[in-house]
Amino acid sequence: MKLLDISQLFDQFGQAMYRYLTVKLGSPDDAEDALQEVFCRLVKHSFRLRLVRDLRAFAFRIARNEANRFLQRKIPGKQAAQPGADFAESLRRTYSGPDGLSEQAAAAALAQIPGEQREVIILKIFEGLSFREIAAVSGQSINTVASRYRYGIEKIRGLMEGGE
Repeated sequence: MKLLDISQLFDQFGQAMYRYLTVKLGSPDDAEDALQEVFCRLVKHSFRLRLVRDLRAFAFRIARNEANRFLQRKIPGKQAAQPGADFAESLRRTYSGPDGLSEQAAAAALAQIPGEQREVIILKIFEGLSFREIAAVSGQSINTVASRYRYGIEKIRGLMEGGE
């Protein structure tokens, strides 16, 4: 595999990782800081990139790890933050166009499901990663990732239908 330069990596994955980080961290400013750290790490270890089989999954894994580090520094003792009151709005702004009731309901429902399920759904639906790539990003098995996706979708359906 040919070694890509960092500007090519940013062109390929930067916008998608920024969207993911914005939702995961709940703040565009925090996402920018984390994304900068992601690319600093990629530059620092660029010699290793030629050994990577799936560059997109690798880049998202670094983004996920950096987001978790950021959250640990921001909220000591916690692995991941619970979505704040503005999480659904941040999610809706990041992944949708004009205001719409169904988009707001979906964003609000997504904000209410467990973080592991939410992360899988965001990576699968909004960023287009495969279950195999999501498994590589999260360090989980493909079966675990697929189960989190299925359970998350079921919970979102229930919340949007007013059942749960």
